[in-house]
Amino acid sequence: MRAWPLLVPLAIALTSPAFAQTAEDDIWADDPYAAQDETVLAVDSLLGALLDLPIGRLARSMPNVEIEGDLREGDTVRDFVTRDDPGAEEELRGGARALTSIVANMMQEWAAFLPELEAMGERLEQSLPE
Repeated sequence: MRAWPLLVPLAIALTSPAFAQTAEDDIWADDPYAAQDETVLAVDSLLGALLDLPIGRLARSMPNVEIEGDLREGDTVRDFVTRDDPGAEEELRGGARALTSIVANMMQEWAAFLPELEAMGERLEQSLPE
C-alpha cells in the first residue's frame, strides 16, 4: 500500500501529453521570434551578464572622463541604466531579441541564396575564355 502515493504523480506524468496544448491554444504560436528561442536565450543571458558588470568604481577612476547621470561607486551597468529609466532593461532585452531574430532570418536567407550564388559563379567561370 505504500506505493499508492507514487501512483498519482506517475499517472499524471503519463497522461500529461493528453492534456498538452494544441497549436490553436499555444500562447507562443504568434511569437515572431519562436524559431530562434535558443539563440535568443543565449543573447539574453549575455545581455544579463553585461548588465551585471560593475562600472561605478571603474568609471570614477578614469581621469578626464565626465559622466552624465547618477553613477555611484558600487553600481552595475543595470543600476546605472535603470535608475532614471526603469523600463530601460526591458527595452534593451526586447531590442536584443528582435535583432537576434533579424540576424537569424538574414542568415537563413543567405543560406538559401548560396547555391544560386555558387551556380552563378560556375556559369561565369564557364563563360570566360581560357
